[in-house]
Amino acid sequence: MGNRGFITVFLTLMISVILILVVTVYTLADLSCAKGRTAAAVRSSMSGVRAEYSRYLFDHYHVLFLNQNPHGEGVGGLEEEMENRLADNLGDEYTVKDVAVTGATGVLDNNASEFRKQVAAAAPYLLADKGVDYLREKVNGKDDPISEEQAESLDMTKDEKTEKQDGDEDPRKYTKACKKVGVAYYVLPEDVTFSTETIDPSVLPSQGKKGIGLMTMDTSFSSMSKLKREVSQTGGWLNGASQEASGLVYAANCFNCLTDEVQEGTVLKMEMEYLIAGCNTDAENYKKCVDQIMIIRTACNFAYIITDASKMARLSALAWSICWYFPPAQPAVKYLLAAAWSYMESVADLYRLVRGKKVPYWKSQTTWITDLGGMSGVTSAAEESEDDESGLDYEDYLLILLAPRMNTAYYRMLDIMQLNVNREVRSDAEYFNLRDAITAFGVWVEVEYEGHDIQMAEELGY
Repeated sequence: MGNRGFITVFLTLMISVILILVVTVYTLADLSCAKGRTAAAVRSSMSGVRAEYSRYLFDHYHVLFLNQNPHGEGVGGLEEEMENRLADNLGDEYTVKDVAVTGATGVLDNNASEFRKQVAAAAPYLLADKGVDYLREKVNGKDDPISEEQAESLDMTKDEKTEKQDGDEDPRKYTKACKKVGVAYYVLPEDVTFSTETIDPSVLPSQGKKGIGLMTMDTSFSSMSKLKREVSQTGGWLNGASQEASGLVYAANCFNCLTDEVQEGTVLKMEMEYLIAGCNTDAENYKKCVDQIMIIRTACNFAYIITDASKMARLSALAWSICWYFPPAQPAVKYLLAAAWSYMESVADLYRLVRGKKVPYWKSQTTWITDLGGMSGVTSAAEESEDDESGLDYEDYLLILLAPRMNTAYYRMLDIMQLNVNREVRSDAEYFNLRDAITAFGVWVEVEYEGHDIQMAEELGY
C-alpha cells in the first residue's frame, strides 16, 4: 500500500510538471505568435499609411511624397492614423497602448537628397529626347564660344583705311534702343499670356535661395574691356549638364516653359524659367531668361563674325568712318561694332526661338540672316528664315542655362510642386507644405496581449 502511495504522488508530480511545461510552451508559442502577428500588423499598417502619398505629385511629377502633417494636425495626426490602422489589423484581442513616429526622412533633408534620388529613378522612364547627349551633338561638343585667352588676343592693330558701304549704319544705336524697349517684350509673340500670380517665396521649400547669379551684358558696346569679359562668360555648361543629366531630363519632361506646355492648370506658366531665375512672377522670369539667352547667342554670333573676313571688312570701314577724328580707336570700335551686330543677329535668333523655331548654335555664312541696315530688317529677316532642324530650340537654351544651376533648381522644382498641388486647396488643414513631406519613417509601438506587453520598432520607406 505504501508503494502505491509513492507511485501516485510521483505520477501526480510528473503530470503536473508536464502540464506546466505544456502550458509554458503553449504560452510562449502563443506569445511568439502574438509578436509575429503584431509585427505583420505593424508593417501592414505602415504600408497603409505609406499608400496615402500625394497622388497628384505622383501622377504629374513621378515622386512619392507622404504628408507628415495630414489635416494640419502635425505628427500626432500621423501617429493617430497609424494607431487606428494597427488596432483594426490586430483585432479585439490586442490593445494598442502607444504609437510613436520616429526617424522620419524629410524630402528636404541632406540637401534634398531623397528628392534627387527619386528624380534620378524617374529620369530613365521619361522621354529623354532633350538630354545631355542631344545638346552635345547639337553644339558639336564645344560649349565655349570664345575663351578669355581668345578675347584677350583680338587683333588691335589698325586696318587699312577703306570707305564704308552705302546703307551700313552703326548698329549700336539700335542695340541701345533695344535696351530701352526691352528686347524680351520686343520679340514676344502676341498670343503669349503670363500668369497673373505673384508667389511668396517665404512659404516655399527654396525659401528664396539665390543660387548662381545671372549674367549681364552692356548693350551700349562702348567698352572693350567689358566686351572681352562678357563674351567669354558663357562657356563651361556642358560639364554641368553631364553631372546633372537626370535632373535636366526630368525638368524638360515635367515643367512648362514658354514654348512647351507639359502640365495643364499650373500656377505659373513659365516654370522652367522660374527654375533658372527664381523671380516671383512669370513676366520677370521670362525677361531674365531671355536676357541670358541673348548673352549666349551674342557670344556665339561674335565668335563667328570675327572669323568672317567680308563682314569684318565692312565693319572696319564703318569703324574708320566713325573714328575719323581719332584713328587709334579704330581697332577697338571695329570689334565693338562686331559685338553690336552680333547682338542684332541674336535679336533675330530670339525672335525665332520664342516662336518655337530652332537656331543653329554656331553660325555660318549661310545661316547668318541680318545686315547693317537697321532694326527694321531684323524681324522680317527672322520671319523669312527657315527653321534649322540641326539647331537648338528655346527649351534647349533653358536647359543650357539650367545645367550649372541645378543645385538650386531642385528646391525650385519643389516650389512649383507645392504651388500646383495646393492650387485648389480651400483651407489651411488641407495645405500640403513640402517641408512636411517625407519619404520614409519609423514607428515604435507598444501593444498589450493577454496581460503581456509587446514592444516593437519598424522602419519603412519608398
